[in-house]
Amino acid sequence: MAYYAFTVPGVEGLLAREIADGGGRVSERRSGVVFFEWQGDQAALLHLGLAEDVFALVARQEVSFEKDGLRQIEALVQGAPSWERALDALYRTRPRRGQRMRFRVVVQRRSGGQRYVRKVVEQRVYQAIAQRFPTWRAVREEAALEVWILEERGEVLCGVRLSDRTMRHRTYKKSNISASLRPVVARALVMMTKPRPEDVFLDPMCGAGTLLIERGECGRYRQLLGGDIRPDALAAARSNIGPRYKPIELRTWDACDLPLDAGSVSSLACNLPFGKKVGDRSEMANLYARFVPEARRVLVPGAAAVLLTSERTLLERAVRDGDHFYCERMLSLKVLGPLASPPSLRKAWLPAHVALGCLALFGGLAAIALGILSFDYKHGLDPPAYATPAVTEFKFAGMMCCLLGGALAMVFAAPKA
Repeated sequence: MAYYAFTVPGVEGLLAREIADGGGRVSERRSGVVFFEWQGDQAALLHLGLAEDVFALVARQEVSFEKDGLRQIEALVQGAPSWERALDALYRTRPRRGQRMRFRVVVQRRSGGQRYVRKVVEQRVYQAIAQRFPTWRAVREEAALEVWILEERGEVLCGVRLSDRTMRHRTYKKSNISASLRPVVARALVMMTKPRPEDVFLDPMCGAGTLLIERGECGRYRQLLGGDIRPDALAAARSNIGPRYKPIELRTWDACDLPLDAGSVSSLACNLPFGKKVGDRSEMANLYARFVPEARRVLVPGAAAVLLTSERTLLERAVRDGDHFYCERMLSLKVLGPLASPPSLRKAWLPAHVALGCLALFGGLAAIALGILSFDYKHGLDPPAYATPAVTEFKFAGMMCCLLGGALAMVFAAPKA
């Protein structure tokens, strides 16, 4: 059976991996949509953490941008051979209620150029379904069956919606605050940390607690740590988290001065202030410059830090000024209009200047060895002599390497201010 799922643009790759891990076979990915085959339990589709909506595919076809496209859409919906299989998938995820099916139509248009308006498409789809299923009752409000039409780049998708609003918004979201994170984006950040059972997971700016909850939903962990400088945010987090996730510790703190021991955290994810809803850009530059070294301090070597921001240049500058992180992966997500970039950073095992200093030191020792080996002790000669001018040049090069290596070792291995 063919299905497709909506997600946040930029998360398609992570969703495709989640589907494949669950036994599905991904056939296509495009912006915000993943197409796949699924032979397992349809109810499991409603637990895809990186999907915002899941649909059973009824029909898919390219249509004209001219008015003839309306006739093509109507014929596509009315004559689709996959209706029975799509409805069977719906009944397996939601028990049927009542004798007469109530249905509604939702039309989305992601690209323009059509010579007909979206409202007319909706009317034609209502007519097509009424002709195919005359006993069904068309409604405009909430219904047990939702038929979604997606128009994009000259192609029309017709699908039966298997999920409901709780998949997108989650049932735990009792309290919200300004700049609160979408659950699917939070799950994507958590998955980028590569969760493990021994994780001590930290969200130093936890807001309403979405990241902490999504980490709790991803499997076992040793401890969850979260905090925020705003009391209202912490109250919202406690309301959303409730008693379910343990052990967990929520505290009021300044994320730039965390009351945590050095090297006590194994993974970190954070929704940094964008300067759109919280603060402004000048404040963000100062915040990032102070926060990145503190995050570096509390993480163990090799730990992952995934930070979401639309101020990519500010974050890159803060990371570049330090020397304990390297960027492992970068995604571009469509979040509240602007593109946001969550880089997956890894704390290096050695600071860059120490690593370079060690390399320079070993280079110097190698140069000394080369210089010694350039001597040729001829039999019967005392003191030893050089064999040829070429060997003399080789020795000179080795000594120069020795001097250069020693100088680099002193420069790079010296402690940084």
